[in-house]
Amino acid sequence: MEKPICVLGLDISSSKIGIAVLDENKNILTSEVLKLSSDLSLEERGLMLENKLIKLNKHYYIDDVFIEEPFIAFGGGKTTAQTMAILQRFNGMCSYIAFKVFEMKPIMVAVRSARTKLGIKIPKGTKKGDSKKFIIEYVEKNHPDFKYNMTVHGNPAPGTDDRADAIVIALYGLETT
Repeated sequence: MEKPICVLGLDISSSKIGIAVLDENKNILTSEVLKLSSDLSLEERGLMLENKLIKLNKHYYIDDVFIEEPFIAFGGGKTTAQTMAILQRFNGMCSYIAFKVFEMKPIMVAVRSARTKLGIKIPKGTKKGDSKKFIIEYVEKNHPDFKYNMTVHGNPAPGTDDRADAIVIALYGLETT
């Protein structure tokens, strides 16, 4: 059986990684979140991603890899220079891991570029936490097969936004290749 031609979208943070594999017809083949323990070093978390990507590479022919760029500006709240340095470092490690596994240079994608290209509009003044709802709604509207659990408080389960972000990054990739 031939492996389908696909693109991979990654939304990387140091605590979880949204992973999406879409085929050339924009069908979601894989949508998941890789949860990373804070007890592990960044290198150990990178190994977890590498193992996951190796498994994906066995099932799919990944034609392109798209990774959401890490933020480079302070967003207020709890963001510190140390946090940003960790995110930059881990994003670089993950980019290298993807390069190593798929033998191609990942394409870095600015989240605003992806949202603009796909026509995702988030009203000005929307708080970061609330903007996640717009992304999840966009993915759900355009991909009825995108399913997720809700918390007891009626919110999307943790990691749903990371999965949705990875799908948006992969969709951007399909739109630009």
